[in-house]
Amino acid sequence: MTAAGGARLRRLFGAAIAIGLLGLWPADGLARGPLSPPFIGINYGPFHKDGQRPGAASDIPEQQIVEDLSAIAGAGFRLVRTFGMDQGLGRMVPLAQRHFPDLRFFIGVYVCGLDHDDTRNPSGTRAQMDAALRLANSHPNVAGVVVGNECLPGEPEACPQPVSVDQLIADLSYVRKGLSPEARTSVRITSAMSMVAAVKAHATQGLRIAPHCDVVMVNIHPFFAAVPVEEAVHANLDASYRRLAEIYAPTGKPIVIGETGWPSAGPANGRAVPGPANQARFIRDVVRYARTRALGVFLFEMFDEPWKAAAEGVGPHWGLFGRDGRAKFPLPAWD
Repeated sequence: MTAAGGARLRRLFGAAIAIGLLGLWPADGLARGPLSPPFIGINYGPFHKDGQRPGAASDIPEQQIVEDLSAIAGAGFRLVRTFGMDQGLGRMVPLAQRHFPDLRFFIGVYVCGLDHDDTRNPSGTRAQMDAALRLANSHPNVAGVVVGNECLPGEPEACPQPVSVDQLIADLSYVRKGLSPEARTSVRITSAMSMVAAVKAHATQGLRIAPHCDVVMVNIHPFFAAVPVEEAVHANLDASYRRLAEIYAPTGKPIVIGETGWPSAGPANGRAVPGPANQARFIRDVVRYARTRALGVFLFEMFDEPWKAAAEGVGPHWGLFGRDGRAKFPLPAWD
């Protein structure tokens, strides 16, 4: 989630935010090894060095990717979610397979109406879907493909030209059809929705998307509901989970938290106050909650990303690890 998206999320959907897992997992894929629910994964954005940002001309250096994956594996994570296939990120899966064979990936495809079908543009959606399929069909450490992150009209992270629901359904179908028979048995296809699409607009967006996904992935950020950290998980998140589970139970699809976290610095949002101690409290509460409810959760995020500072004060401060490469607080056990 970008910092700008956080500000827009508060305007679009300030109600209680949360999701959960319905407990309906297939016998393969996510149910194997370290991916069995409850699981705690991590979101990874590589743009955490000075001068790095999405859309820049230079790719992320291979050595940095290896160092970042080493930190992720060293922190005890086994499942990683990413947000694109360009700027060198397509090298992540093969590098991990070589150096960190225990890591599994939900690789992200950037979905946007701009340059959607331009296969010559590595940032275009069609080119990224093709790149994701090449990895999913040839590397067993790909556990899922996330086709789009809050890319529908009205969603907080929608690009300047969001795609329609029909287009996103077509993109999900394109990726599913492009999987090899072997990959289809283990690779989960989904799209990450905001609570805007998943709940507020569930009749026109969320419930139309869900049948085309293997899991319903939703990004949730209680910080933007302006609740104190003491209420963020066991009151706010729990109450909203019940609502979301009610909506999607008829689909028979499990729900995965695509993003959730708490900033360690920046301005307060009402009663939601950033800080290292509050971030640590939120993460511990989420981990305990996930274990008791058998949830699949991706924490947001591995590293602070300084490039987000231009849009919002809390933007650069969501990382569990700071710019110095050190954990901000003692990390709990994820397994």
